[in-house]
Amino acid sequence: MPQFSGRNFIFGEGAQGARAAVVGESPGPPDIDSGRPFMGPAGQMLERILSSIGLKREDCYLTNTVKMISTGDEISTDVLAFFTPYLHRELAVVRPAVVISFGNTPTRALLRTKKPISQMRGEFHDYNGMKLMPTFNPAYLLRDPSKKREVWEDMKKVRALLSLGR
Repeated sequence: MPQFSGRNFIFGEGAQGARAAVVGESPGPPDIDSGRPFMGPAGQMLERILSSIGLKREDCYLTNTVKMISTGDEISTDVLAFFTPYLHRELAVVRPAVVISFGNTPTRALLRTKKPISQMRGEFHDYNGMKLMPTFNPAYLLRDPSKKREVWEDMKKVRALLSLGR
């Protein structure tokens, strides 16, 4: 079992029954400082992405795969094995119409695949009877803005799905 002493945990926030769930990789320093997921520059990028399809942060359930601060290199198999069942339970309780999976880590954890996000994004996948749209992580878009167009294409599909359910 992984050791978690001295770690700060950031759990999901939002309403049960939210229409959309947003799942990221792990909290960053701004999240730890605020005690909330998706804060700081990546959170601002996420809010712009959501706004582009008519959603507000408050409309969504926001969570991360790993609930403690970590870099991609630190997320070991043991850590993922510890947190992934909790993520599955979170989403089972919220039961959103759509899950937006931002990045490799949540997509692989939720869909039990080893495929990279570049091969998974762009289409919906079934996740326990819910629609899941994998796309690039907002933090990644800050490093590589050329991927914004692909995220926009993914989000248009999410918007269309959500508008059908109104």
